[in-house]
Amino acid sequence: MRVTTVSPFPFVPKRLEVEGPVFVGGEGEVYFSRCGNFVVKVYHDRTLPPGKEELLRRVLALGKNLGEEASFLCWPVALVREIDGWRRIGVVTKRIPRPPFRELVDYIFSPREFKRAVEEGANWLNYLQVAHSITRTVAALHGKGCAHADLHFGNFLVDIRKGLAVLIDLDGLVVPGFLPPQVAGMMPFMAPEVVMGRETPNQRTDRHSLAVLVFHTLLFRNPLQPLVCYAEDPEEDERLGWGKMALFSEHPLDFRNRPERLGIPLFRRGVLSYCVLPPHLQELVERSFLEGLRSPEQRPLAREWERALFFAFFELWRCLKCAQYFPYPYWMPLPLRRCPFCGETVRRPHPVVCSVLERKGQGVLVAAKRKIVLGHRFHLVAKMLHGQREDETLGEVRWREGEGYVFSGMGHWQVVSPCGESRKVEPGECIFLRRNLLLVFGDFALRVEEDGL
Repeated sequence: MRVTTVSPFPFVPKRLEVEGPVFVGGEGEVYFSRCGNFVVKVYHDRTLPPGKEELLRRVLALGKNLGEEASFLCWPVALVREIDGWRRIGVVTKRIPRPPFRELVDYIFSPREFKRAVEEGANWLNYLQVAHSITRTVAALHGKGCAHADLHFGNFLVDIRKGLAVLIDLDGLVVPGFLPPQVAGMMPFMAPEVVMGRETPNQRTDRHSLAVLVFHTLLFRNPLQPLVCYAEDPEEDERLGWGKMALFSEHPLDFRNRPERLGIPLFRRGVLSYCVLPPHLQELVERSFLEGLRSPEQRPLAREWERALFFAFFELWRCLKCAQYFPYPYWMPLPLRRCPFCGETVRRPHPVVCSVLERKGQGVLVAAKRKIVLGHRFHLVAKMLHGQREDETLGEVRWREGEGYVFSGMGHWQVVSPCGESRKVEPGECIFLRRNLLLVFGDFALRVEEDGL
């Protein structure tokens, strides 16, 4: 089949040869170009909403100056004018290579998919990277004033080994006063107010869908999965379960949706609790599904998720038994700290746990409400302190048997003893890490909370 296109971009051919359809859905048919570079979506004439072509032109115009964001937002690059001489309406996007990319659902639908990915060489760190990539993608979209309106695990393509995610199906974007809502979304990811017909998709409803996606990606289940039947009619039961009666599976007072075997290690046929996540992520989960479930304005922004997931990388520890990375549970008593995947208790030497402090106002160092977990041969990098993308190495941590952890800095910095004595440290000098010791690097500092002994 020959497709005639209209595009503002010179890299899109005016004519494409396509094969397929490779997929047929409710909106239309999907084809692949024979050159392998493009995907063509052609809408069904019978379901085509009024003014669809003009709406697509507006979407196309919004994507003219994407820059770096074009690598993770699969924005439409052309409109379909004709197919084999017949007037049709459709849209053209770049084709994301499969492999290495696959639909997110292939990796997170249940723990079974995670275990299969582990057998193929992936680990939970890759999933954390994917979750961070998803939030970065949505944050970029929201930063342009757009809402996606259909965020779910079928509209993200991921390269699990690199932890990358690409958002597709951007032809139904919502921009207040410019692009009206055209789709409602997929039920398990839709905000309750949309399910109940009280609200149309917008950025607040996107924020609900994003929270569900992050939870699903990290814990391999939907946080609102109904476990109670509310009506005999299956469709009505589904609408009630995800809408009016929607309930967080780990609600502290209402156990109706609580899974069996919650809190048992995953590799022992257990179910992961959100309490295995670092405290700053736990807080966002609670804001999303306790406070924000019925109050959309309380839902965390995509940027908040992005930042919290970024800092979560620096709180990971690796299990000596199953080799999985997991958030080190420094917020729990030492005997209860274990791997959430295999259940192995964390053994000595335990990691160093440090609080991050930032210089505020009159030069006073104030706790930044985040932690850094360090072990043998771990490098302290500048971005771990301030969240920027700089890779400057500040120093290295080493374990000395019988003595404890020492830190060797790469540049000039200061150390403040627990009794308040301050001195400059020369490059290469080793400092034993002891509780309440303060390591100062300009406007940021680390205070040792646990020294691993």
